Amino acid sequence: MAAKKFSATEKAAIIVASLGEDLAPQVFGKMNHEEVGKIGRSMRSLGRLELTEIEHVLTEFLQILQSPQTKTIDAKSFIEKMSKKVGKNGETLADSFGPGEYTMRVFDRCKPEVLYRIVSLDKPQTLALILSHAPSPFAAQLLKIFPEKMRIEVLLRMARLQEVDPLLIQELDDHLVRELDKLGHGNSQKIGGIKKVADILNAMNQEAPELLSKLSERNPNLAEDIQSEMFTFEDLMKIDVKGIGEIVKTVKRETLLLSLRGAPQPMLNKFLEGMSSRSAQMFNEDLQALGGQKKSDVMTARTQVMNTTRELIEAGKILIANGSEQYV
Repeated sequence: MAAKKFSATEKAAIIVASLGEDLAPQVFGKMNHEEVGKIGRSMRSLGRLELTEIEHVLTEFLQILQSPQTKTIDAKSFIEKMSKKVGKNGETLADSFGPGEYTMRVFDRCKPEVLYRIVSLDKPQTLALILSHAPSPFAAQLLKIFPEKMRIEVLLRMARLQEVDPLLIQELDDHLVRELDKLGHGNSQKIGGIKKVADILNAMNQEAPELLSKLSERNPNLAEDIQSEMFTFEDLMKIDVKGIGEIVKTVKRETLLLSLRGAPQPMLNKFLEGMSSRSAQMFNEDLQALGGQKKSDVMTARTQVMNTTRELIEAGKILIANGSEQYV
């Protein structure tokens, strides 16, 4: 008995129906209203099918999948071919696919606090779009900066978001990148920048606070960004006991003694905790006997300690805690 011939739509209906009541709805969910209607009408006209008829359609489908032409799929090449095929609506099939998903660039170009300065006045719906496309850690840090009332509004709108045109996301990203470039944070800036200023101020020691204060008078936000990039002698308090022990082992003893001359007691205690009890006692005694020292000598010693500390950080031997987070 010859196998019954089915149309392409009927074959599609048979394949979908064979998936069962759990998987078939997922397939229908990927189709538009017209496609669902065509396959649905074909299902109604098929009636009851024999097992041999179903197996024939599925076998044909598997043979297509297993043919040499479909061993691999070059999506780019396939779309190019589809750009030469015209659909019923007059558009090329490739145009009918619509734009692909868009990955926003802005998150790789700045920190959350910088992006906040750009978007803080935007509407909650726009903020929801931005956070929905941000990596989760970035989105969490950005959300923390907003007032609590705004956080709730943004989260509510994020929860209600469904599909958004990728072209809209691209336009939004382009706008944010342009605003970022205006602030001097864009990728196009290859020299100078906030990090470079922070490095220079770090090396200036006692002159740095005064310069930073004057910068703050002119541009408070910029001064805050610079200060957040700086690593000062006081930041050694953010290092755990194990890290302090690494500094004690690496820095020359006389340099460490001189650097801690006049340091706050909590900082001195921190370094003593990084030593053995006997070494801590001897170190404290030697520090007390050190007597008065030139401020410039003390600052030079602190610079040497900071340089060594940065090398240890870059080598991954110590951690710096920043709030509730820790960074290598």
